[in-house]
Amino acid sequence: MFVGDKTPRPVPHKRHVVSLDELINLRYWPPARGHSRERMAIREGHHLSHIRGRGMEFDDVREYQPGDDIRHLDWRLMARTGEAHTKLYREERERPVFALVDLRSPMYFATQGHFKSVLACYAATMVMWTTLANGDRIGGQLLGTEQSTIFKPSNNRQQVMRMVSALAEASSQPPTSHSLTSLSSALAQAESYLPSGTLVYLFSDFHDVDEAAQQHLMRLAQRCELKLVLISDPLEQRLPEGKPYRFLGEGQEITVNPNAKQQARYVNQFEERVQRLDYVHHLRGVEFAHWQTHQHPLFASPTAKEGR
Repeated sequence: MFVGDKTPRPVPHKRHVVSLDELINLRYWPPARGHSRERMAIREGHHLSHIRGRGMEFDDVREYQPGDDIRHLDWRLMARTGEAHTKLYREERERPVFALVDLRSPMYFATQGHFKSVLACYAATMVMWTTLANGDRIGGQLLGTEQSTIFKPSNNRQQVMRMVSALAEASSQPPTSHSLTSLSSALAQAESYLPSGTLVYLFSDFHDVDEAAQQHLMRLAQRCELKLVLISDPLEQRLPEGKPYRFLGEGQEITVNPNAKQQARYVNQFEERVQRLDYVHHLRGVEFAHWQTHQHPLFASPTAKEGR
């Protein structure tokens, strides 16, 4: 989903939090500058619509129909077949971009690399600066924040600054578990306000993706282009084996020492999560990527370097 390059990428100073200055400085990162026709998740610019009409990008040909502009006749094909055909084009048009950023409490976690929340904030900010640099409208919503503010798509730099500031503030103030909003309800809300043709990014660990959330994603895919990024920690795929491990969080301590049956059930739960997203991925206009906290395309993870 994200195309790699050899450009040095910025790395957060801390693994669990990202500062406002760091997010603001991402606007100077090379992929966020200039216009590129290369399709990249962090380099979206002007887009080719699926609406056929007059434009600069050739799409297909069909038999001539009364009323077609004769300037678009395919003369070579007509000379070859003896029948008139009309060239069709796809229009290049601006589309709104929207970033749904999951910052609910489970995102503030990592046993290796950077917190899932840090990756989500970095990726969303790159999308915002790149979209603004390309003259398109960018909006977003932060899931899990106190008011879950919705920013309507705009090409106003001040609004982008407000979104970036909200990301930095949320990064330093993890929400409590009792304020957790379900992914399904958040997607139901998004269905009500996202216009057709919107390019939608969703950065999340999808820990609570269920059949209802899957249905919302499928309905969104019918009228929007979706880019889904699953961000997970290695521990979420498989529990540690061989000896008990203690985990502490929100004043609670849990000791984990799973047997083979518990381990299999835990692995199956994660695989089911991926399968739900992979099913949506097969729909037209949907891209899906799976990042891990210590292996991802945003920046060179210090943990990954140490493991080499």
